Parts: sequence; structure tokens; C-alpha cells
Amino acid sequence: MVRMKHIFIIGGMLFVVLSCSFETKIDIGSVSDEMPRLIVGITVDQMRADYLHRFSPHFSDGGFARLVDGGFTMYDHQYGYAPTYTGPGHASIFTGTTPSVNGIVANNWYVREDGVTVYCASDSTVRGVGVNGIDQDGTIYGSAGKMSPARLVSSTMGDELKLATGMNAKVIGVSLKDRGAILPAGHAADGAYWFYGKDQGHFISSTYYGDELPVWAKSFNEKGEAERLTSLGWDLLRPSDVYASCTSDNNPYEGSFTGEIRPTFPYLLDALKEENGGYDVLKGTPGGNTILVDFALSAIEGEAMGQDDVCDMLTMSFSATDYIGHRCGPHAIETMDMYLRLDLELERFFDALDDQVGEGNWTVFLTSDHGGATVPSYGQSIGLPVDYWSHGNMQIRIEENLDQKYGARNWIDNVSNNSIFISEAAYNWADGNTNSPLDGAGLQRYIGKLALEEVGIIQSIAEVDLATIAAVDPIAERIYAGHMPGVSGDVLLVMKPGWLTYGRTGTTHGSPFAYDTHVPCIFYGAGVRYGSTYARTHIRDIAPTMCAVAGIPYPNGTTGKPVSEMFE
Repeated sequence: MVRMKHIFIIGGMLFVVLSCSFETKIDIGSVSDEMPRLIVGITVDQMRADYLHRFSPHFSDGGFARLVDGGFTMYDHQYGYAPTYTGPGHASIFTGTTPSVNGIVANNWYVREDGVTVYCASDSTVRGVGVNGIDQDGTIYGSAGKMSPARLVSSTMGDELKLATGMNAKVIGVSLKDRGAILPAGHAADGAYWFYGKDQGHFISSTYYGDELPVWAKSFNEKGEAERLTSLGWDLLRPSDVYASCTSDNNPYEGSFTGEIRPTFPYLLDALKEENGGYDVLKGTPGGNTILVDFALSAIEGEAMGQDDVCDMLTMSFSATDYIGHRCGPHAIETMDMYLRLDLELERFFDALDDQVGEGNWTVFLTSDHGGATVPSYGQSIGLPVDYWSHGNMQIRIEENLDQKYGARNWIDNVSNNSIFISEAAYNWADGNTNSPLDGAGLQRYIGKLALEEVGIIQSIAEVDLATIAAVDPIAERIYAGHMPGVSGDVLLVMKPGWLTYGRTGTTHGSPFAYDTHVPCIFYGAGVRYGSTYARTHIRDIAPTMCAVAGIPYPNGTTGKPVSEMFE
């Protein structure tokens, strides 16, 4: 076990440490003296909180059930901000704060100074490692590898673990998605690896972490796991009556793979591969989870993680669950089967941790980066007041109104992430013209008023009024926590509950409502007592809670706090 011996104070709590030999003893409640050799932070992309209960009768004893039956479960665990997207979710879990502080305000966001949209993990100063051939942008390494945590403006748990151990801890991030590997691992990570399908089926990285893949990663890629898993296809794990609570296998609410006539089992992935991005076809199937577990176990062995008295950290994000949610929605047979198979992969992974690290020597937490809405077209079929909305006509209508009332000019630069970006020319007209009937604040409010006329919009908030409204309105409070001044938009929009900007099959996420904000959260292992709480906890509480177990400082932007019930 790992025990630290220093004295330092974090958030008003005293941590007792007496030497630099990393043996930690924490004096809070009944936390075990035994600290983990390995911390594993698991994110299950797009896992709604209700899945933990809905699918539980069919789970094994060693996967999700092992965590619930032996760990500490937080049943009302919420995202306290919007937009609820993948990038912000992963960043917020591991930084202990919200996008207003960590800077990851969306997956992609508009930069008004440059007039361009940037990706949350993009970095033009680095190149890919493990990527062969020429990508679409014409560079030899391609955009797939030009990634780093450069846009993340606060530290992560892994960063603080590195600092607390004199940089001796190993910190590794793995995922099918680049952002799912990079943002959780943080700035000081030893490596982050993500899946590159196409014609390769390899895990890749970037020169941010080193000029070459480590030997163990190269060896893994040479095994051809992606080819093997693709050849297996995908059929139902259990008899069809197990899925009675799901929609029928053939229905109009699910999307198909390209080249398919119907979205039905079995899925012959070898036949679908050519028209679906080569080995990227694995990303939306259980094989994506299998290859991630295989790679994670190779990382643990190859990096000798959890093998000495210095605590290490592995972050892993299961992305296949998100791809299937987007394609099929939360009530599809495919989604349920994905989770039943993921449960078995978790069992295999936990058993391997027992063997490689030792039972009682590791601590894991499992959560999600966001939930997902009921497919609106399915909701409509059973009478729910849900629908679809697109901002395209709204922008045209608002600009025509402004042109007619105040004269023609460029009023709006961009509409994205349910935000309206007012142009510099419009602000110059409003604030720089003494004869203008509106100042900048008035312009925001007027555009917000026009936006509220949209049938799918339930609330519009001018940025100048956001803090005031957030003090009394819980939805605005979530918008405020996800908003970074100077980066986010000028008028913030909230669609009606259950409404989406999306196609008519599958689902998406991003709202401040419970179907997107309510996610599972379970801690298990060394330093964690058995129990549960129905008190509200927040995603920003995960990092300080895990740091309290490990006896390390909180990430530097932390706004959450340890979940005290876990230590009582």
C-alpha cells in the first residue's frame, strides 16, 4: 500500500505526512489507512444514471455490481453546468471544476478574434505518433495526431499526483476518442493514447508526449486486434426476451450503418467496414470496449503501473457507448446489449487488476461525461411534447429584423453551442455611436428577445444578465457555470426539455436538464467505504474526493469538495 508522510492543508483539511517516502495517512473520518497503488478513473461516455438500475437484473456479479455492492454510490450525481458535451465532461471530472474555470466550454467553439472554430484538444504545434500515411489535410501525420491538452487551463488529478510524488507517478490516459484520453490525463501525463481506425486499427498519440510510441504500445498495435474483433461481428449476447423493455429491433428511431437497409442484428462488421471508415466501424460496437480494455491492460503491464510504493493513475474512457447512443438512442436493443457486454468487460478488467496490482491495492471511480435524451421522434410516437429545432432560420430572421429596424450590417458572426456571437461591427455601432438606440447590453437583450420567439426555445439570456439571473434560476445557474466570459457567446439559449438539434434517428446531449446532467458515480477499492448517498453531489466533487483518498492536493481550479458521506 502507498502511504505519504508530509503535513499540508487542502481546503481546510489537515493531511499528515512525515517523510518523502510516499506512505499516506489521511485523518478524515474512517478513511482506510491503506492507500491505493493504482487509481483508475473510468468514464462511460453518454451513460445515463438510470442505466445502472434498468440493466442491473442482467449484469454479472463482477462488473457494475461489484462496484455497487462493495463501493460507495452517489445516486443523485449531477452536472452543475451546461452545455453537457464530451470535452467539457471529461475536463470537469478530472479538474474538479466547471467549464467557466477549466476553459473547455464545448467540444468545438468559435474564437471571435480569429473568426474560426477550434477543437477542444487540437494543437497545431505537435504532430501524430503512430499514424502512417497522408491524412485528409494533406500532412504526412494528419490531423488525427495533432492533439494535446493545451486548451485546458487548469490542472487535473493526474497533474497533482505527479507533483505530489516528485513526478515519479505514472499517469496514462486511454480512450477511443482523443479528447477522452487527453483531457482526463492532464498536462503532465506520461502518455495519452486514442484509437485511429481507418485502414490501421491502431492506438496513436502525439509528440506532446514523446516522439515514439512505447514498445508495449507498438507491440499491441502489431497484434491486429482491430481486425480480429471486426471479424467477430456483433450479435445479441442474451436471448431476445431479455430485451423486452427496449424498442423493437427494427424501428424508425434508430440510425443504420452506411450500407445497411435496416438497423437490426446481427451486424456483419467485415461487410460494413469499407463504407464505415474502415476499422472505425468498431467504435460504435462492443468491440470498441473490448479493444480499449485490452489496450489499458497492456498499458498497466507495459508501464509497470501499481507495482511499487508510488501511486499511479490510469484514466480510461469508454467511447463506444456514446457512438451507439447517438446512432440508436437510450431505449434501443443495441444500447442495452452494449451495456451488458461492457459489464463483462469491466468484470474482466477488475479481475485483471486483482491479478496484476493486487486486490485491495487499487481504487476506481466510475462516472459519465453526460447523459442523453429520449429520441424525440420516438417520444412523439408515445405522446411526449418533444420535437426538433434548428438555429439556421433563426439567425436569418433576427438579422432581417435588425436590418429593417437599424440598417443593414453584419450583426451575428456565429451561432453554435446554443449561443449567439454578436459581431464586433454590431457592438461598435451600439457602443460607439451616441445616436444608437441600443448600447451593447441592450443589443444582447434585444437579440435574446427575438430568439425567444423560436418555437423550440424556452429561455434566452443576455450575457450581461447571466450572473443576476443565475442567482435565482437553477437552469441559468448551470448555464453560468458552463460559460467563460470572452470565450463563450453573448446570448445564451435553452431549448425546451427533450427538444434536440439533431437528425430524426438516434439522440444527442448538451442540455441543462436531468436526462443530460444526471449520471452515475461510484467509488470502489482502497480508501473507500461501502455505502451510498441520495444527497445531491456534483461532477466537480469527484476530483477532490479522489484526491482526499489519495492524500494529494486538489487540482488548482477546483470548485468542488469531497463528498463527506463517503468518509463518515
